[in-house]
Amino acid sequence: MKKRNIILLIIAAIIVLSVVITPKILFPKHEEPKVTGNHEVCVMMDTWTDVNRKETYSKEDENRFVTVKFWYPKEEGTYPLVVFSHGATGMIDSNYSTCMELASNGYVVVSIGHTYQAIYVEDVNGKKTFINGEFFNQVMTDNGSDDSDHERAVYENSQKWMEVRTGDMNFVLDTIIAKCEAKEDDVFCRINLDEIGLFGHSLGGATAVAVGRQRNDIDAVIDLEGTMLGEYEDYENDNYVINSEPYQVPLLDVNSGAVYEAAKSMENREYVNFYVGRNAADFHEVVFQNISHLNFTDLPLISPILAKMLGTEDVNNNAKECIETVNDMVLHYFDYYLKGTDELMIEEEYVIPSK
Repeated sequence: MKKRNIILLIIAAIIVLSVVITPKILFPKHEEPKVTGNHEVCVMMDTWTDVNRKETYSKEDENRFVTVKFWYPKEEGTYPLVVFSHGATGMIDSNYSTCMELASNGYVVVSIGHTYQAIYVEDVNGKKTFINGEFFNQVMTDNGSDDSDHERAVYENSQKWMEVRTGDMNFVLDTIIAKCEAKEDDVFCRINLDEIGLFGHSLGGATAVAVGRQRNDIDAVIDLEGTMLGEYEDYENDNYVINSEPYQVPLLDVNSGAVYEAAKSMENREYVNFYVGRNAADFHEVVFQNISHLNFTDLPLISPILAKMLGTEDVNNNAKECIETVNDMVLHYFDYYLKGTDELMIEEEYVIPSK
């Protein structure tokens, strides 16, 4: 076994043991990001089984299941729906503060726990399902290279990930719609199905973009530093074939300065996100300076140890200001496209100082 793979397995084992045995060490006390809305927020979780899909990550003959977590205003009324997808190796609470901020400002928000692609997912009965080892290894090792065969394998792996992810998000959306029509529970009586937004981080951002293209009931999409893998149609002649059909849903692409500059300097091909943006009907681009990939989530705040273990670059230690600024941008983008505010109050660039 390669030395790198052994290291990855050790990291995975440490994470699993920490979650099971020492959660207080992995998730120390921290100051919560501010919540600016006036709505009291209710929280609900459920676990749903998709009878139309078999679980591909399990050797058992079982159907695919996901756990969902809702944040919604306690006050009666109807509110736009926003669906969140976490990144690879993320968690259902990866962007807990973002979901709280949106719900406090009058949104029903649901986060999807992508079983076997999250570090772990805990269902409503308390059962924990940990990340699939093969998936973890693929994500941590399948970086770009100049080798055509390797790139082809990366493309094929990513398409499998996206099939699972988009299947999860479409299943959750369809289940919510059915429950709203049946007027099940308080939360489903509060959802305005005429205003739906999607957002996600990393692989979750790619998922949101892909589902936004697949459906005709999505009104706005935010991609928090996710390569738009669903826009790839093939890999041939040593290059990726990108969907040339213009993206029709309002789309916000958000990246760190490091990723943005690296994408601009790519040789031989245009970064897929830039291509999609250049051909989109309504596209905005935002760059955050001085932050890392994981600073688009709560992880550096709620678990500095885990963030450093999973990070590929230095994490800004001003984690609270990082995520509060991200949350403010997400809120104002959805306010404009889902609630019809008069002005799109987001910046083209945010500079986050370190402590």
